Amino acid sequence: MPIGGPIHKAAVEALDRLVFAGLWKGYCRGDMLGTAFYNDTGHHYVMRMADGSKSERKAARNAFWITVLGLIPWQPRIDTVDPATPGDDESAARVVQEVRAQRPVFVLNILRADSTVAENLPIVDGDIGRLKFRYIAAIIASEIITLAVGIVNATVWRSLFSIWYLAPLLLKLVGLFCRVRRKSVEPSSVRTAPEHGGKTPLSNRPKDEQLLCEVEDFSKGFLLIEGPSELVLQFFRHYGHPIRHRKGAFGDRVREVISMFTVVGSIVVYPGGLIAFIFAPTTIQWVWLGYQLYAMLAMHLYRFGGAEHIGTTQEWIARELSSHNSVCFDDGSGNRVVAQLGSSIASSVSEGRRKVEHFVRQKLRDHAQNSMATPSLRPQTWPERSRAPSS
Repeated sequence: MPIGGPIHKAAVEALDRLVFAGLWKGYCRGDMLGTAFYNDTGHHYVMRMADGSKSERKAARNAFWITVLGLIPWQPRIDTVDPATPGDDESAARVVQEVRAQRPVFVLNILRADSTVAENLPIVDGDIGRLKFRYIAAIIASEIITLAVGIVNATVWRSLFSIWYLAPLLLKLVGLFCRVRRKSVEPSSVRTAPEHGGKTPLSNRPKDEQLLCEVEDFSKGFLLIEGPSELVLQFFRHYGHPIRHRKGAFGDRVREVISMFTVVGSIVVYPGGLIAFIFAPTTIQWVWLGYQLYAMLAMHLYRFGGAEHIGTTQEWIARELSSHNSVCFDDGSGNRVVAQLGSSIASSVSEGRRKVEHFVRQKLRDHAQNSMATPSLRPQTWPERSRAPSS
């Protein structure tokens, strides 16, 4: 969204979190989690043990795959609900209650990808790694109205106040080019195999310990994530966390400080314009007021229209999973991940719990029996449907 409007309150709150986290104290000081650098979604998960018990409740941090599952569109199944009697409010209330009680049940299987696995799957590029042209294009698109108003001020009235309309775009571009480096998907561990004369990749070695995680957030449905423990736990721990150790003139600490100063710049853009345009001609003031009305409208549409995830990698993956049930995620590190989705719809929370417990018992039994088997790419099957619910 455009940042030339009154967003200084949100920017001050972001700056407060940076200060309270101790990130201004110096090199490798403070904690990134819960700040604008590394979001804390507040989700939690538990690991399902082989004996059927649960581990202690753990924080999911940025919760990459949980966000993906939360963005998958689904529709309640109306065909399973007895229709309401025309003119009968009680039967209509019953239908509404039964429809509202439905919850999706998503099972996501993630595993390492090789050339044969990812050959026929849609590939989603991640946002970690080298700079891509689409990032710059998206930033310019978000401020295209701001630039247009500035160009009108410069060409029609030849006003120096048109320079103010460059500030939002410049702040975004500085933030883009000085973005922090982030942790990507780590390569799989290797083991020495004498018959192969050395190291053997994961695809040729016995399967790692399989992990089954249950997400405790019934508002989004029932979410299960399974896969090799060394892969699954990356996305619950440090995937996407800023890298902070490199020193130098344009090292990680310099990037952090510049990024934090872009937040300071965002704080002063609106009040700075409010003061500066007091001295502008009346016509220029009316143009600036019209732009502010647009910026406030855009801000509210962004906030209440669910635009937070538009254009993100998570939204892209969710769209592909909804259409194809499988997707290959390439975050630019060369370590691709294949995600496969199985889905069902439970008529109530209690039925959802039963479905989850049945699936957990089945998978844990399979893991125990096939502990040395290669991870399968067979899609999950459910009694009702085998494809992801689509909107």
